[in-house]
Amino acid sequence: MPSFKAAAIEVLAGDVDTAVVRWVHSSEVYEMGGLLSGGEVLLTTGLGLHGRSPEQLTAYIDQLADAGCVALAMEVGRSFLTAPPELVEASRRRGLAFLALHAVVPFERMVEDFHDLMLRRTLGSAQAGEPVWQELLSLVVAGQGMTALLDKVSRLAGCGVDLLDADGRTVERSTTGAERSETERTIHDVRGPTNSLGRLVLCGPATTRRTAVANCAAVAVALELGRHGDLGPRQSLAQSVITDVVGGVLTSHGDLSERLTAAGWTPLSEGHHVLVAAVDIDRQTPVRELADQVRDAVRAVLGSCVVGTAANHVIVLAHGWASASPARAVADLSGVGAAVAQAREVVQIARRFGSRTGVILARDVGVQRLLAAGTTPASLSVFVTEQLGSLIAYDTAHSADLVRTLDAYLAHRGGKARTADFLGIRRQSLYARLTRIEKLMGVSLDDPAQVVCLGLALTAWRMRTGLDPQAAFERLPG
Repeated sequence: MPSFKAAAIEVLAGDVDTAVVRWVHSSEVYEMGGLLSGGEVLLTTGLGLHGRSPEQLTAYIDQLADAGCVALAMEVGRSFLTAPPELVEASRRRGLAFLALHAVVPFERMVEDFHDLMLRRTLGSAQAGEPVWQELLSLVVAGQGMTALLDKVSRLAGCGVDLLDADGRTVERSTTGAERSETERTIHDVRGPTNSLGRLVLCGPATTRRTAVANCAAVAVALELGRHGDLGPRQSLAQSVITDVVGGVLTSHGDLSERLTAAGWTPLSEGHHVLVAAVDIDRQTPVRELADQVRDAVRAVLGSCVVGTAANHVIVLAHGWASASPARAVADLSGVGAAVAQAREVVQIARRFGSRTGVILARDVGVQRLLAAGTTPASLSVFVTEQLGSLIAYDTAHSADLVRTLDAYLAHRGGKARTADFLGIRRQSLYARLTRIEKLMGVSLDDPAQVVCLGLALTAWRMRTGLDPQAAFERLPG
């Protein structure tokens, strides 16, 4: 499953090829063994195991094995820098698969993927469509919206999904990142009370499973369309352009120019650029409610623009300046798709690392983008361990503050007085901490090259764990 692949799994014990999985569950409870029924893959960050003795760690594995758990998957880098050897050895002894997860993937996504897999497996039964129909209907009743509905259809069908209006224009598309076939389609008509409302396109070859999903999904989509009182096309021309740019359908200068002109875009003057931006919207706020406000604000400053939504982002294409700009501006429309993808990546990284206000340029998160694009999760983990392993291990074992101290020292560019003030400690205490850091890691904080490496490692550790160095160890029990 994609979510498990994304977690950069390393098998440290057990035979995963023979494990029969009934369910996927996540928990940080130490006494979890008594709550299992057998056949589970248990996901954990190890928070409930931190500070436990070797005997308690061994007993934890024995309890899981006694309950019939088939695999323990632990996210390393948070509670434990590496997988505790006691857990690995006990798993090997009891025949329990032990999986180390080196990249952060929300456990909720893993559980949801497995749930969807189980639903797909039921499609061969006599009541194949019933579980699918119940899944889709629950989203419509809950008012989750068309994007959530199409995303669920995409997961059930195992491919990308598009909704077209009666004229064949793209109304909306799934955002799951599932594979899309460019040549084979499974198409189903979406019927209203008196006529066709459009077509639902599953971007993959027709199979029994996809046909069953499409039959249920077409009815669910019709119900969702009916919630809005307007059974005609729901997207403006501008939204349709943004949808197709995000989905990779519009890539050529000519096609995009034609579609933009139809949406009211004024052609660029000689030497001007297209300014591309993504506005990050809190997930609890319906993104379409703010799209009009964003468009009005941009028009007041930059004039002609095209604004649409994608997931929880408002995407803006506007007229930029005549000269080169540090913002994400492109001179040729063929580069708009890549610029939109980069703008969305920038705001996603900014949200993850806490920079959620103000204007953020690609260069502001350049280090994070470079580390994410240029290294594998495994090599990133090796780099963090090489640079910071001894320091993280010391803080974890002694509830110390050395990682936080190093992070503050680098953030204040080596200014000891400012660092001490920031940490709220005396300067002599800071000197003692810095000396201990140098001794533990065998580095000199006066060496510019080593300081650069340590700064990169702190950024990489935060990317891998999702934790802020200024607060990380406060979350762990003493």
